[in-house]
Amino acid sequence: MAAIFNLLTLRPLESADLFPALHPPASARTLRIASLLVLLAILNAVDLACTLFAHRIGWLHEMNPIAETFLSQDLEPSLISYKLLMCIAGSTMLWRLRHSRLALAACWFIVAANCALTLLWYLWSKEVIFTYETRLTWGL
Repeated sequence: MAAIFNLLTLRPLESADLFPALHPPASARTLRIASLLVLLAILNAVDLACTLFAHRIGWLHEMNPIAETFLSQDLEPSLISYKLLMCIAGSTMLWRLRHSRLALAACWFIVAANCALTLLWYLWSKEVIFTYETRLTWGL
């Protein structure tokens, strides 16, 4: 019960580590988490830029209902604030839990998910450029 309370109050878990060789020392873990959080902020900025670009050219089908509400009412500053707030809140939680042995794995998982999203945006932008070049070629 105490472990659940510590997790809910954003305190690191204090448990005996059965495999110390698998976990980096606290200072190395802190540096890795800080680096991953910076990378996560960059990936979120790329996602926001691509979302705004896709919305402005009219080719966006937003799957996040909150973001869709902002965009359908042309509240781009609200969307930017929302994305910034979510990034700061998530990063703060992970930073506060940086001494937990699961924090590093959680950071890697979130960064991997955002990298996959960035890859999808890259593939989408290639399609947009191809379509634009095709329209220019055929004079459409």
